[in-house]
Amino acid sequence: MVPSAPLLHAALRSLRGGRAARDLRPSAGGLLLTALLAVGTGVAFAGGGYGQTASAVAVCLTALLSVAVGALVAGGLGRMLPRRDAALGIALLLAFAVWALIATAWSVRPDRSIAWGALVAGYALTVFVAGAAARVTPSARAIAVAALIGGASVLCAAALIGRLSPDAAVTIGGLKNAIRLRGPLDYWNALGLVAAIGALAAARQATDADRSVPLRVACGAVVPPLIATLLLSQSRGAIVALAIGMVVVGWSSGAARLRLPLMVLLSAAASAPLAIAGTGRVVDGAVVSADGRAAVLGGLVAAVVLGGVIALVIRGAEQRVPWDPARTVGVLRAGVALVLVAAIVGGAAYTVKEGGPGAALSSFGDSVASVDEVAPVAGADRLLSVSSSNRTGWWAEAVGAWADRPLEGWGPSSFGTIRKQYRQDTTEVTQPHSLPLQVLAETGVIGFALLGTALWLLVRVGVRRLRRMREEGVDPRELALQATLLGAVAAWLSQSAIDWHFDLPGVTIPVLAALGVAAAAPAPRSVPVEPDGRIAPATIEELDRQLDREERPAASGVLVLVATILATVALAAMTVAPVVGDRLASDAQARLSSGADAAGLRDATSDVALAASLDPFGLKPLEVGRTIAVRRLNFLEARRLALREIARQPDNPDAWTALADVAGSIADRAGMRRAAQRAVALDPYGVRAVSKLADALGRRAPPEASPTAVGTPLVDPTPTTGATGGTGATGATQGGSATGTGTTGGTTVPPAGTAGTPPAG
Repeated sequence: MVPSAPLLHAALRSLRGGRAARDLRPSAGGLLLTALLAVGTGVAFAGGGYGQTASAVAVCLTALLSVAVGALVAGGLGRMLPRRDAALGIALLLAFAVWALIATAWSVRPDRSIAWGALVAGYALTVFVAGAAARVTPSARAIAVAALIGGASVLCAAALIGRLSPDAAVTIGGLKNAIRLRGPLDYWNALGLVAAIGALAAARQATDADRSVPLRVACGAVVPPLIATLLLSQSRGAIVALAIGMVVVGWSSGAARLRLPLMVLLSAAASAPLAIAGTGRVVDGAVVSADGRAAVLGGLVAAVVLGGVIALVIRGAEQRVPWDPARTVGVLRAGVALVLVAAIVGGAAYTVKEGGPGAALSSFGDSVASVDEVAPVAGADRLLSVSSSNRTGWWAEAVGAWADRPLEGWGPSSFGTIRKQYRQDTTEVTQPHSLPLQVLAETGVIGFALLGTALWLLVRVGVRRLRRMREEGVDPRELALQATLLGAVAAWLSQSAIDWHFDLPGVTIPVLAALGVAAAAPAPRSVPVEPDGRIAPATIEELDRQLDREERPAASGVLVLVATILATVALAAMTVAPVVGDRLASDAQARLSSGADAAGLRDATSDVALAASLDPFGLKPLEVGRTIAVRRLNFLEARRLALREIARQPDNPDAWTALADVAGSIADRAGMRRAAQRAVALDPYGVRAVSKLADALGRRAPPEASPTAVGTPLVDPTPTTGATGGTGATGATQGGSATGTGTTGGTTVPPAGTAGTPPAG
């Protein structure tokens, strides 16, 4: 009867107010986590979320979910709050977002810096919501892994279905590059990474001996289509990310170290028909599948069926073939040795072919770094190419920018503008395709330290929790799920080092949510009991103390709620207002393109004025307003707007080029020259800036000002015979000029020596 009193005490407390909250814990946490992962997959359909509108939607929805967490915490679920290193990692992510927003004060692109800082704040809230939901959701890891598999399957299916219809969209590199499958993410490397993470998660579940047969077959069925999508994206980095993820998962889970790569390799073979049929080709200015729609659909069905069969075959081999874990270690060592031998033999053959070590190193370096050695667009040649596709040049520009401002950087998301001072070509790019170098160049050492430490802490917590689970003998299924989440994070980190996926919330939000779940401490699945079935007294005491805390919400819970509400309002203001301003400016621009009348111009002017106030750092409203002023022949107003562009972004060469253009319209040659010179100083390889400077220098010494200039056509100064046949006297005046034009018989002759005529004699 001893446990009865604490048990009754706990029951009474639950009836007084804690019961509803406790009953809602699993469902509330699961709904929060599911909604968060749905946000990531949803914005992925809008170009990966890279657009201004899609990014703002992702940030605002994530912030609203954080308000829901704050409300639950304030209502008594204080257990949702992350603890120790996980909380510190989230706090550092928020500090990095605050630093990014502070850097707007000296950023060369303040409009982009605000949007990027808000996006980072949304990422920090993503980890916060995921970790909080996982704290009260026993199935948090399963939900996260299922979302990775489901989201990747949906996105890849949309990409494959899109290949069934002609695609005439011109993407990066022109129509030729559209051959590479890019899907709703609109970027082939991003699609490849999503497919790699989905294939990794599905293959691990398909080879989990503790899972049911239907689940293993279902997960195995989606692996070949995901790998086919990866191959069709032709993303070399995504293939490497898949390999890194498999190594991490195999090392972390302690099981399926051979079954996982076997599942992936067999699925790759099964995906070959779909990958071949879905290969794109250009026909009449559009990209279509190589072998037609029927071949693609047939390959897709075959891939799904073969994936399920492979999962069943591997399961059958598990039951029939006895296997010693020591043999697994031996096979892995043999595989590593084989890879090393192949690398040594290949390197030796390459050295002999190039004529020596020095020549081989030089040739290899040129293949990697030369801008002329861009990787082929399609085929096996691309997969075997070592070209960085201009990345080394962008990395060098980022290093140069960081060296000039090592502490504070040039401002978040400013690389596309500041790189113009360092580039040696005319290519246009907005990211250096490397998250570490981008953070260093744009936010300096301070931002790099904040972001790097935050990610390191969160990953460290996830790894420590994995080790603890292994030591405590936790359910092997949970161990496999934790390892899968860490493998997905490792794949994303490896790709982020050489690409710009951090700017794509459709790719990054699901991975950061997985990181938040891996770093959290999910609720136990059941309450510990005594051997006779009674609840352990210690558990009752702990539950009693927990209810005491939950019945009276602590001040910290109210502070969390207030903080999340304030953060949501601030993020909404920072993201929504510029989006509305951009939409107004775009509407005004469209009205101009359609040939607006006087009333339409007035309406467009009003819209642009409102857009400029909603977006106080952007240039687009001022650019459209300047176009309207020129259309109305109000060049002084156009000049005033151009000067406002300079005031907003004084280090942007586009603003100075616009000022030079306006100065040329009002015949301000000196102003045009100075503005063009400043534009060229900021962008020496800019085509518009150099062209405008050449135009300005040409106006400084116009051809008609030359003393040897001649008119066109030339005028014959010889007097002609008039209508009366007489010869006119050349001394006659006309128009009151003593040296006027001589007239002869009604024919006017310009005086000798005037500009535009050859001198007499």
